[in-house]
Amino acid sequence: MGHNHRTYALVKRAIVEARIKRWFKGKRRKNPSPSNLLTILLKPKKGIHITLDREERKKFVTLIRDIYRTKKIISKYRKMYGRRPKAFYKKVFGFPPRESQSVRVVWGPYIVHFIFKKNDMIAFWRKVEWGPGSGGFYCVGNTDLKIKDLRGLVSFGREENYNIETWDIVRHESVHAFEDFVKRKRPPSSKKAFMFYCIKSEMNAYLHNFRHSRKKKRRYINEWARLGLGIEVNETINDYISYTETTKRIRNLKMKLRRAKTKKSKKHLREKLNSLKERLESKKKTRRKYVSLYTKTVNQAKKAVQYMPIEVLQRIIYETPFERLHRKIPEAVKIYLKMKSKWYSE
Repeated sequence: MGHNHRTYALVKRAIVEARIKRWFKGKRRKNPSPSNLLTILLKPKKGIHITLDREERKKFVTLIRDIYRTKKIISKYRKMYGRRPKAFYKKVFGFPPRESQSVRVVWGPYIVHFIFKKNDMIAFWRKVEWGPGSGGFYCVGNTDLKIKDLRGLVSFGREENYNIETWDIVRHESVHAFEDFVKRKRPPSSKKAFMFYCIKSEMNAYLHNFRHSRKKKRRYINEWARLGLGIEVNETINDYISYTETTKRIRNLKMKLRRAKTKKSKKHLREKLNSLKERLESKKKTRRKYVSLYTKTVNQAKKAVQYMPIEVLQRIIYETPFERLHRKIPEAVKIYLKMKSKWYSE
């Protein structure tokens, strides 16, 4: 089988991580040791058999150990507060809910998610002195939680008209929690690398919204989610290139130019304005370049989710530099399908 060996190794690691995630989604009577569990998942009764080198194996054993640690933390607080959601709310945020507020908590494998009604959420914003965010979910910052063990595992969102929307939010936030808390990924320090990291992180959280669905409601949710992702990406790119800031400066200079009274000040302001306009044109080109790159990547991701499990694709996206991602995804899909075809034919 002719293939790029680096991409093959990446797909292999992605399949193993996807199996680990799937294993921990369901309830299990027994919890094998991390090493034994990895051995079971590498050679399942039905599925592609995978071999790992010593370093790769060591990393996956550590990952399984970290998932056990996360589940232990969540189950500890679930036993203590599973039937006392209002007491748990007070313990987490440091203040009690409103008198008429109903507190709903979703205990996921990698997340503890609070569900608010619209008015309760507005009251919560006022209490913590936040302004309204964008979208239907709002991640709680680590410093806002009183229980230190749960920092990185708690999120909250607005209760939607349809339960399917609420679960969509929970699924989105659990992707962030898995990467941030379980895998302990740290954002890069470089400004450009941080922009690409944010785009890839949000793409992975929205990946399940790229799938085609026969249900009308599900299609509607997916459409709005993809639209929301596009808006977020545009804002991230604008922040990186300081596009909005430059447009504001141009607007302010135009006002100053209209108010200027002397020829000397008008000349100085006009030169400054022309310089800013040139800079804005340069930033427009840069923005078009990154938006085009994002569009190509999203188009490939839409195709990939039809042939490859979402969990497999997530690892491929995280491990590939963003500028090469639109070429790496179709290559990874081909390798995955070849591996699958080979297993079926054996």
